[in-house]
Amino acid sequence: MKKILLCLLTFLLVPSMWAFGQEKAPETKEVILERAEKITYDSKNEVFNASGNVVIIQGENRIECGELSFSLRENRGSFRGGVRVTRGKTEIRALTMEGDFDRELYTFHEGVELRKERESEGETSVILWKAETLSYNGKNEEAWSEGGVEIAWKEVLLRADRAHYFPKDEAKGEEERMVLEGNVVITEKEREIQVAQAVYFLDTEKLEASGITRAKFVIREKE
Repeated sequence: MKKILLCLLTFLLVPSMWAFGQEKAPETKEVILERAEKITYDSKNEVFNASGNVVIIQGENRIECGELSFSLRENRGSFRGGVRVTRGKTEIRALTMEGDFDRELYTFHEGVELRKERESEGETSVILWKAETLSYNGKNEEAWSEGGVEIAWKEVLLRADRAHYFPKDEAKGEEERMVLEGNVVITEKEREIQVAQAVYFLDTEKLEASGITRAKFVIREKE
């Protein structure tokens, strides 16, 4: 009974809170608290906290976490404990996340995993990105990491100190690509190359590299 009453209280409070937080906003914005076991609201500072199996919907984002603190005035939030964000064909998991929802910039920390489904010429593949920190731009879907990153796609494994993903931009004539810098190691089957920096183009599966330190290409005899 307590849980049911709490859920009802949550649904009653949330719409009024968001309406109050948007009175001075030039455009309508909506954030829906879909689920939480506990919620507190500071009306003076326009901040609410929620905990316990939290789920919120904001634009294209569905965010699950253990607890959150959200400023309605600044449209910013801090999310902690098993954070999982899904938007379209992209899913990001981490221990914590900071989100600026006006700018659509999200920063993830600790045990970050980004999983992105990619379709090309009728084929579906998955990009799996692992790092300790990752920043994601929801407006253009760019993603970048520093402090060590590992990216797996098809039979290719990319490792580097820093990585930046750029989606395809037909208006600018730019291809979908990964820009890698610092101790770059690219492995595909039994071939490996170590370089200072590289650009890997996903559509053509071609590599441009500079500062080569070591390369190994295994050539097998034809049967």
